[in-house]
Amino acid sequence: MKVKVGNKIYDAENEPIMVILNDNDKENIARMLPDATKYCGYPDDYDIEEVKKFIKTNVKKKNFQ
Repeated sequence: MKVKVGNKIYDAENEPIMVILNDNDKENIARMLPDATKYCGYPDDYDIEEVKKFIKTNVKKKNFQ
């Protein structure tokens, strides 16, 4: 598992990672399509174009499996 916070990506293969999910997060993740590899939480008033830029990474899909 990898987690991106700001501009830094943390990898559970290198250090412990914990994600604390609320009920809404768990529901959203449960509804993800089988080929989906990313879930992003962000403030309600955050610019959607900035969110889209944030989600893009150079991390290849195979690294998420």
